[in-house]
Amino acid sequence: AGGMRPVLYAAGAFGGAAAAAMGAAVGYGTMLGTLPRECPHCAGERGTRAVSKASFSSGGTVGSTAVEESLRRKAYDDLAPTFDEELEWHEFFTGIKLMRWWMMRQARGKVLEVAAGTGRNFGYYPEGTKLTATDCSRAMVEVCRAKVTSSSSAIDVRVEDVQAKKGMGFESGSFDTVVDTFGLCSYEDPVAALREMARVCRRGDRQGEGGGRLLLIEHGRSHSHAWLTNILDKHAAPHAAKWGCYWNRDIVGIVREAGLEIVQWHEFHFGMTHLIVAKPPEL
Repeated sequence: AGGMRPVLYAAGAFGGAAAAAMGAAVGYGTMLGTLPRECPHCAGERGTRAVSKASFSSGGTVGSTAVEESLRRKAYDDLAPTFDEELEWHEFFTGIKLMRWWMMRQARGKVLEVAAGTGRNFGYYPEGTKLTATDCSRAMVEVCRAKVTSSSSAIDVRVEDVQAKKGMGFESGSFDTVVDTFGLCSYEDPVAALREMARVCRRGDRQGEGGGRLLLIEHGRSHSHAWLTNILDKHAAPHAAKWGCYWNRDIVGIVREAGLEIVQWHEFHFGMTHLIVAKPPEL
């Protein structure tokens, strides 16, 4: 953990405090200071305005949400062709690209990446990584496959839904590392999704030896800066309608409610970006 500090300081300095605050607070597209807007998908059809604030249980899972899951999933399909282009400047100036590099270099053994999106982590894994990348969006998976085809990497890319009732098509304990970056914001039930990730991750013995790890980079509500969380709450619905994710979830609360043990936890962007290394429950 000590060797991590220079990298993380560099990430924070990449855009300066102002750029980091702006980028994290407004997320991927909603400008800081604008008035709360109704969800374009939810308003009108029922003759009522969408409620633009999500409710939370004490454990951190999202209760009622303003945007239907099917519409949020469609948002990812629609965004797939331009997703990389739209995120590139934001991730560069807020240091997220460095965070991806830092976390992916910790991957070991057989690796499963869940909600891989357009494969933005692919270039950061150690050489020779045995990687299986999954996403529930076929459009995103096609972008991933195109990247793999044009590179020398041997990556198994497939359509797989971590939220499926039957679970993912992998045996329990079949991966040494499970990766999820900016995925907990998009699942209808993030606690259940994390538990499914833990199921396929290799578990250690009762002494905690030999287990695998879950590597998470997530964004969510800040417990240290309430005024920023208030902004996220007010803009949760329009952001979810455009980007398919709820950016105001209690990430640490979700991880703990899923029963995972947090090994490392670092916060950035005024408590809204979380880098977490966790391990599944022991056998």
